[in-house]
Amino acid sequence: MATKSTHEPKARVMSANDVWEDAQGIASLIKKNLQKSEPVVKLQVPLSLFMSAVENLNREELLILSRRIDAKLAV
Repeated sequence: MATKSTHEPKARVMSANDVWEDAQGIASLIKKNLQKSEPVVKLQVPLSLFMSAVENLNREELLILSRRIDAKLAV
C-alpha cells in the first residue's frame, strides 16, 4: 500500500469507515434539503389544462397561487 500524506503533517488521515460515515451524513443532509426545497419545473401546457388544475385547488392553495402571481406581475 502506498504511503499517504496530507498538506498538514499533523492532520489525521480519515479511515475508509470514517469517509463512508461522513459521505452518508452528507447524503442524508442533501436528501433532507431536497425534500424541503420546492422543485422548479417550467411547463408549456394548454390554458384549459392549467385552468382545470386551478379549479381543483383549495382556498389556501389559491391564496398561495394568488400571492405568487401578484409577485410575478410586480416585476
